[in-house]
Amino acid sequence: MKQLLGLTVLLFSFLTANAQTAIGLKYGVQNTDLFDYSDASSVSASNYGLILNFGYSHVVSFQMEVNYSPKGSVYDFLGDETEEVYNYLEVPVLLKLSFGANSLKYYGIVGAFAAVPESIKTISGNQESKGGGLSGEDGFDDLDLGIQLGAGLTYDLGPGRILGEVRYSTGFEGLPDEFTDAKALLFSVGYLFTFGKK
Repeated sequence: MKQLLGLTVLLFSFLTANAQTAIGLKYGVQNTDLFDYSDASSVSASNYGLILNFGYSHVVSFQMEVNYSPKGSVYDFLGDETEEVYNYLEVPVLLKLSFGANSLKYYGIVGAFAAVPESIKTISGNQESKGGGLSGEDGFDDLDLGIQLGAGLTYDLGPGRILGEVRYSTGFEGLPDEFTDAKALLFSVGYLFTFGKK
C-alpha cells in the first residue's frame, strides 16, 4: 500500500512539474474488418481508453494509451449471419504533432501499438457464445502488433481540453491465417486534464 501511495505521489509530482503533460479519457466508435472471407463485412463497436500525453515542446509530444478495442467481422456461416468480435487490450505509443492557436489546436498522430486478445463474442442466428483466454491459443500469438495514424482537434474547456479525432489502424502480426490485417477506422471524443500551464 505504501509503495502504491509513493508511486502515486511521484507520478503526480511529475505531472505537475511538466507544463505540457495531460491525462484523459476517450470514447469512440470503431469500424473494423477482421476476417479474410469473400462475404465478410465490417463490424461497428465501442472503443474507450485512458490517455497519457507527455510534452516535449509546444509542437511535439509523446502519447501512450491503454484501450479496450473490439475488432470483428460479419459473415455467412451455414446460411446464418454470424458476427464474431474479439476484444483486445491495446497499448498504442504515438508521436503527436500539434499546431494552431493556444485555445484551438489541430494535430496529427502516428505510431505503433501492441494488443492482447482477451475474449471473444460470437452471435450466429439466435445463439450467442462468449469465451476468453485467447492469447497463445487457436493460432493467436501473445501480441498483435500494428501501426496507427490519425488527426484531430482540441479546444480549451475548463481545466483541460476536449478532443475529437479520427484514426486508422492496421495490424500485421499475431493473428491466425484466416484473418486480415485487423483494419479499423475509429472516431472518438474525449477530455484531457492538463497539469501546469497549457
